[in-house]
Amino acid sequence: MLNEDEIRSFLSGGNTGAAAIKKAKFPSLEQVKAINTASADMSHLEDVQIEISMELGQASIKIKDVLGLARGSVVKLNKTAGDEMDVIMNGQHFAKGEVVVIKDSFGVRIISINRAHHLRLTDGLT
Repeated sequence: MLNEDEIRSFLSGGNTGAAAIKKAKFPSLEQVKAINTASADMSHLEDVQIEISMELGQASIKIKDVLGLARGSVVKLNKTAGDEMDVIMNGQHFAKGEVVVIKDSFGVRIISINRAHHLRLTDGLT
């Protein structure tokens, strides 16, 4: 550790130590051309599996009530018929949708897509 006199001597340029202090020199920077890392052709992604689930609503119930569930039991959710539902893709909120009935099957009509998530999916694509 330096004492006060040594610090003053160092700051005034009177450094007599073995190590010399030199100003760092860096090469000049040159602009680099952008590299296109992905193309708009996404055909190579056609076989990728994605898990999509629809969240109709949520409920908080006690463990004793879960243990009492049986076939035909009804769990009351926090949403009503006609409310929007969440579309979850790989565990992340992806979109909002609404339930539709097509013949004897249920489906989901996408109402809106989470823009931030959509931008992450397409990041780097041109």
